[in-house]
Amino acid sequence: MPSVTPLLNGYSLTSDQGNPAFCSVVLVESADERVLFDFGHVGRRRKLLTALSDRGLESADVTKVVVSHGHWDHLQNADLFDKAQVLIHPDELRNLANPPSTDLGTPRWAKAVLDDLDLHEVGEGDEVIPGVHVLELPGHTPGSIGLAVGTTVLAADAVPTLAVLRSRRASGRPYDRERADASVERVAAMAQVVYPGHDRPFVLGADGSFDYTGSVAALEFRVP
Repeated sequence: MPSVTPLLNGYSLTSDQGNPAFCSVVLVESADERVLFDFGHVGRRRKLLTALSDRGLESADVTKVVVSHGHWDHLQNADLFDKAQVLIHPDELRNLANPPSTDLGTPRWAKAVLDDLDLHEVGEGDEVIPGVHVLELPGHTPGSIGLAVGTTVLAADAVPTLAVLRSRRASGRPYDRERADASVERVAAMAQVVYPGHDRPFVLGADGSFDYTGSVAALEFRVP
């Protein structure tokens, strides 16, 4: 079974000046291939490269990258992986080409980040590498996807936090509330371990409820 390693932890943050939007960036490795799920925004570019280097890797060592959805905080660093295949759902590509004005997370320049990369469209059940399959988790955006590695689910913003999974109700302003809620339910029904979009991983306990596994270092803020 491929291994799953969080390179950058996700955090759910707000402020009176906007959202720092630190998403989870997850590495999936087999004997022959390395897959990166999401990339974070340019404010975390140095941290992402350092996290790879700490594992003895460079961006060129990543063979495939998966775009969970087109929001800026998940997409911006895709250009670091210009040697990799870039996997994205066709509905997300269409949305990136003409995002509605109501979607403040998908600026009109977002698709340009992907324009010179090796794009491949993927959908439900497609095998990314042996033992890793695409999950369609729409609602947050039209073409939101996750990955299934056995009973481990990389959910991105279909399930951004533990609170969302416990409530069985999508957060924020999803494109389609009904489909977004159904995607939360799907993850809850199939997963034993979840890597969310903006929280630390959680696991299904013996009592049938989810709770955090392990700990994550607290963020350290510096104000000049």
